[in-house]
Amino acid sequence: MDSNKPHILVVDDEMGPRESLKMILNPYYTVHVAERGGQAVDFLNKFPVDLVTLDLKMPGFTGINVLEKVKQHDPDIEAIIITGYGSLDTAIEGLRLGAFDYISKPFDVNHILSLVRRGIERRGAKTKLRQVRSDFLSNVSHELRTPLSVVVGFVYLLLNQVIGKLSEEQQKVLETVYRNSEELLELIDNVLWMTSLSSGDTSPIIEKFDARQIVDETVKRYQRTIGEKNLTLTIDIPEGGASIISDRAKVERIFQNIFNNAVKFTSMGEIRVKARVSADRGILDLEVSDTGIGIDKSKMDSVFEPFQQVDNSIHRSFSGLGLGLTVARRMAELIGGAIQVKSEPGIGTTVMMRFPSKAVASAAVPLEQRNYG
Repeated sequence: MDSNKPHILVVDDEMGPRESLKMILNPYYTVHVAERGGQAVDFLNKFPVDLVTLDLKMPGFTGINVLEKVKQHDPDIEAIIITGYGSLDTAIEGLRLGAFDYISKPFDVNHILSLVRRGIERRGAKTKLRQVRSDFLSNVSHELRTPLSVVVGFVYLLLNQVIGKLSEEQQKVLETVYRNSEELLELIDNVLWMTSLSSGDTSPIIEKFDARQIVDETVKRYQRTIGEKNLTLTIDIPEGGASIISDRAKVERIFQNIFNNAVKFTSMGEIRVKARVSADRGILDLEVSDTGIGIDKSKMDSVFEPFQQVDNSIHRSFSGLGLGLTVARRMAELIGGAIQVKSEPGIGTTVMMRFPSKAVASAAVPLEQRNYG
């Protein structure tokens, strides 16, 4: 098997078309075949699939179901729909879900080869564009972070009157500069984390730490904003603390991004933080609840997509790149954790984070089974 050839996955419950496609494509590509939808989905985790051909009218787990799973796995994988029913209805549904093109049975050899070649070319072009975009973001972010860190450091010294006394007006101006600089630094850090996560350069670093320290340090950063908004902050952590063996830096970034959202999107009311570690399983549960603007059910899935916000209009009220939840979820998955969001517009949002100890990371307990006791 030539690993340098693009990988094609042929999905069809009929042996004739399935084997015909394999014979046509085999001289040019590495071809895998699946006769059932579930089998096709399993293949996605075994091989670096570049393109799939899909029979939409398979029984049980249909071609449309497979297409949805393919796009969830990797939106850049191209799909060609092959249907023998002559009806455009299901083919159009497939195109709406992101399929590259469709062809009817019986298919012409040259036509299918042409479609597959074009699909593979588009896959390659999208991958290159994504990489260029990622490299650009990473390079720009690195270049911005160093001078901005210097600015934040000097403003901090001025605010604490290490260099000299400040008037009340100067203090207010510098507080505004400091707050906005910190917010910009936060955005840059999330871009850097995002590019690192996408490139696979973020191996977990395991150590023992107390979640109380992470909560206290994060809350301290937002104390001034919480006071200005007159929000009530409640922190519920047991006296014994909440120690766990995991990747401290990633748990801290996850909690910081979630807490930042709670502060940003809550203009009045309260924010509640709860932390618990189950003694028998060593699992850390962190929860942040707010009485903010909330999220509509129709937009719940999209908030985990990069560069998405609840309000994406040019006149939106809240700043940010929409990377906080994306980075948080990807980091949580990297260290064996999970994040769940419950929200209601106008009522508020609750974000539940679960982090298994390194010793039990392979047997993480689902969030819905949590018991704070």
